Amino acid sequence: MGSNLEISASEADLQNIFTRSNRFTVPDYQRLYSWKESQWVEFWNDLTNIDEDDTHFLGSIVVIQHQKKYDELNELELVDGQQRITTISLLLRVMRDFYRKHSDGGLGDKIDSDYLHETDFDNDRYPKLSLSRFEDDDYQSILDGDPTTVNEDSQLRQAYEYFQEQVFDCDVETIDQLRKRLLGSMTLVVVECDSTASAFRLFETLNNRGLELSAVDLMKNALLQVASEKYGGTDRETYEHIRQQWEHVLENVVYEINNPDRFFRHYMMSREDPDIEGSVTSRTLYDTFRDLIENQLPTDETDLVGYVDGMVETSELYVGFTKANVDAFSGRAQKRINRRLRNLNDIQSSHSRTLMLRIFEEFDEYDQILSVLRLLEVFMVRWRVSGNQTGSKLDRIFSELCSDAFDTTDPVQTIQMRLAEEAPGDDEFRSRLANSDFSRNAQTKYLLDTIERRHYMESGEGKDYDRATVDIEHIAPQQAFTAKKYSSWRDVLGVGKAEFNQYRNRLGNLTLLEERLNESAKDNPFEQKKDQYKLSDFQMTQEVREQYDEWTIEQIEDRSDHLAEIGVQIWDFERFV
Repeated sequence: MGSNLEISASEADLQNIFTRSNRFTVPDYQRLYSWKESQWVEFWNDLTNIDEDDTHFLGSIVVIQHQKKYDELNELELVDGQQRITTISLLLRVMRDFYRKHSDGGLGDKIDSDYLHETDFDNDRYPKLSLSRFEDDDYQSILDGDPTTVNEDSQLRQAYEYFQEQVFDCDVETIDQLRKRLLGSMTLVVVECDSTASAFRLFETLNNRGLELSAVDLMKNALLQVASEKYGGTDRETYEHIRQQWEHVLENVVYEINNPDRFFRHYMMSREDPDIEGSVTSRTLYDTFRDLIENQLPTDETDLVGYVDGMVETSELYVGFTKANVDAFSGRAQKRINRRLRNLNDIQSSHSRTLMLRIFEEFDEYDQILSVLRLLEVFMVRWRVSGNQTGSKLDRIFSELCSDAFDTTDPVQTIQMRLAEEAPGDDEFRSRLANSDFSRNAQTKYLLDTIERRHYMESGEGKDYDRATVDIEHIAPQQAFTAKKYSSWRDVLGVGKAEFNQYRNRLGNLTLLEERLNESAKDNPFEQKKDQYKLSDFQMTQEVREQYDEWTIEQIEDRSDHLAEIGVQIWDFERFV
């Protein structure tokens, strides 16, 4: 690892590690507890399969040692290994309760005092392990409170319940053996760093050797290293401000965004200063960020503090994008903006958020923002329907627009020209709309909903509705050849199962229907379905009832072509308003 790293490493069994007079703490920048059942099963199997007098190596943990006052407990900050330490602690918690229920409780109390809690000089009691503030309340509820108060979707609770099921299915003799194996036969290498600087260098060394640290973990380390070198010795207040602002960013994104890396990539690509040419991928995120804070800041406009401050404000806006709920405007303008954001979310347009961040920064006028959101909607529909799934190309397009469009006299026109140039043309889009399969998902519902509103309701007929309250109806049932209750459809369709499967999810076989009517219509042959369709407020569904006397592959093809032609007219860069 290099002689300049101030570290020590030693292998020890879990009994030795957990009975030392210190506490483990998980920093806020670490990922949440994420082990799943496959990993719990593997851990349990490893434990139950250890041979007598044998050992089982669990790997390494990396900690930063924080020395406290003589009457306070030392802390070991878990840089890597929190998943294993948390899992072990949850299993010990279950064993504690097992012994308290099935014996005199002495062993349960010993597990609690020796492995789950630590006592300081004043005899004050503390948990041996504290997780990040994002999930420590849940962990402490499981440790000393009522686990049923923790959200049932929590990985912590699910891990606890998994081990509870395994342990309480055993007798006392078996758990005695497993406890001894857990504490005496399972070992870890503990890598201790005695300074933050050593830890920063160790992070990168370990990452280069395959340790699973996320880009966001490494970015935090790099940021604090640069901040420490710049401000740590002379301006501790500024250093603490940068650290706290990063934590605010994590607070904003960690609960709301499935892939936090995405926010940081989009933020970096969207910025005017410093301007990053090209795209930032998940693979290049850390290297790009490190180069930026070490070599590109400060610039004429932005220093490290300003860059991180901007990240906090932008993270709040970004979460608003993911929820389709931003408050940049008020009244009708805000409602229209949020409706566009919802549409973009439904058609899986996360890549476009790079450009969206920039337009909200550059434009003060509602009309300009709405115009670009409309253009993005047209572009992303054409892109997605035409099967172009390459995210790297989208990142490049939007990053280049952030770099180039806002230096022109008419940024909106520049954006429109570039998106129209990159988007699939009418012929390709028409063909894909008519001949592709469409799953029952938010994107398909958006397509049908938009066709209903922009084509069928243009005359003023029809009733306004909430997209979330309607269903996608398969006119010819998806399971026409697999479910007995649909057997009457097989003669009506006039084709075999293989050919029908090529058409059942075409756009022409789909329509919108109220949830109540969908429940009534789904089992009925076409003539009876038409009776239900008559009760629908959707004009496209009324058209099916009025224009078709039968429903075969020919009708599915005909209606698919019809809707595809409508779609080409709707999702047009010049006409989409």
